[in-house]
Amino acid sequence: MSKKEATPVFHKHQLAQSNQFNNREKDVLSAILEEGKTYSVQQAKEQLKTFLKKEVI
Repeated sequence: MSKKEATPVFHKHQLAQSNQFNNREKDVLSAILEEGKTYSVQQAKEQLKTFLKKEVI
């Protein structure tokens, strides 16, 4: 059995300081991600995509 590499995970404040996201995306991530929970970059991008696609009422 081969070991799968663990996907690195980050806290909300680490993602908000990352160069992976622009300033607008960082602001949104700061608002939508939960404190104390960890996310991979891919999970954060999915959360961001889902949020930005929501219909504004």
